[in-house]
Amino acid sequence: MLFHVLGPLEVHGRGGYVHRLGRGKAATVLATLLQHPNAWVARATLTAATWHEAAAPPSARANLKTYVWQLRHLLPEDRGRSRIESAPGRYRLRVLPGELDAGRVAEHAARAHAAVAGAEFATAVGELSAALALWRGRPYDGVPSAAEESGRLVELRGRLREELGAAQLALGRTGEAAHTLTALTADDPLRERAWACLVRALHAQGRHTEALDAFRRARHVLATELGVRPGRELQAAHDDALGAAAATTATTATAARVA
Repeated sequence: MLFHVLGPLEVHGRGGYVHRLGRGKAATVLATLLQHPNAWVARATLTAATWHEAAAPPSARANLKTYVWQLRHLLPEDRGRSRIESAPGRYRLRVLPGELDAGRVAEHAARAHAAVAGAEFATAVGELSAALALWRGRPYDGVPSAAEESGRLVELRGRLREELGAAQLALGRTGEAAHTLTALTADDPLRERAWACLVRALHAQGRHTEALDAFRRARHVLATELGVRPGRELQAAHDDALGAAAATTATTATAARVA
């Protein structure tokens, strides 16, 4: 079985059958349990999430039992044991290793970070690419009570895209890096490190004018949105690109005079 939360909530069962849970309350119960895999979740927490901003009805406790019953019938047993366990005032969803896509992302990210620490950038690119391939849309789409966890995962995806671009750049795969980072800065323009890596990727390709234009765009958005000036990394990338652009201009002018 596979639990997919990196997009609309889905459960992939035996034989490739896909359960799309939609936006109902049973889906919210499952989403809440999936945010705490293999951990006990208090009934009060499930109730607050299930009714979210509305007041829970007097029948909430009975309703919650119904939603759990529905989920137990949806999720196949594991070696004769229900996937959802209960104890007085609490529930727990048993998730096996590799079954939750968000968990697999965390594993890929950990291996990528270890690879970067060891300067094994090709391995890092592979792990980061595998992690990013698991996204299908906005995490927990359609589950308002999961907004905080969704936001955390969106931020994680941005960091992984940034790290992918940096690893591609470290490998000298400047075209791939420029593609990755151009898309990222368009989607998330406040990522200063992504801008710095983009400037360096464009500079490394000899695209000095585009590199300087990227710096100007970064400087503008940082000033407008955050009220800050470019940091040391971004400024250094700009200075290198500017120096290369000036050298290219001087070389061209000298060649023209000689001709």
